[in-house]
Amino acid sequence: MASARAKRQDAAETVEELLATAERLFAERGVENVALTAIVAEAGQKNRSALHYHFGSRAGVLGAVMERRLAVINARRHALLEALGPGADPAEIVRADVAALGLTVLEAPWGADYISILAQVRFHPQLLGEGGPREDTLSGLRLARRLLRAAAPQIPPELLARRFTWLADAIVFELARWMRDTAPAARTRAGMDALIDDLTAFGTAGMLAPPPVKGDRK
Repeated sequence: MASARAKRQDAAETVEELLATAERLFAERGVENVALTAIVAEAGQKNRSALHYHFGSRAGVLGAVMERRLAVINARRHALLEALGPGADPAEIVRADVAALGLTVLEAPWGADYISILAQVRFHPQLLGEGGPREDTLSGLRLARRLLRAAAPQIPPELLARRFTWLADAIVFELARWMRDTAPAARTRAGMDALIDDLTAFGTAGMLAPPPVKGDRK
């Protein structure tokens, strides 16, 4: 019994080390440039097939790397959105959505690596292969969309959904750029709050812009 528990613990530690190494290498070199054998070697594992055994492919490794971080961000997004209470206005909803990711990226030791990887995946979703994040790790985003639909009934739902996707891209890419271009010592809460405010103003204006009127184009 004790031996079985020890083996399970060793296996869990091995998987954690492999995922941490994969996360770092994906961020540093780009997902497409990292072979599974490089992850195994960097992690100091002797079993060259360890990653393939646990995850099957590079897309499987990438999915596992992202999923364990998404759970943290999803929980924070829920907390911020649910704290708004009924009748929240669009700017409050957008700010909660932006802040959930921005503050986590700033505060978590893995934040800079994660946002770099997320930007790659937003631009190249095929990196995840056939898979994708579990639905339960995206429930906070779904809540944000529902709240925005209720707060902005004048915007057609299909248009609002497209704008939400555009906003998500803008948030991810700008956070990734800010983390890349800002020295670690200069990554302050005040700086992130200012960026969140800018993205909130930008995103709210985009969400609430009047729908284009057919016939306006010439």
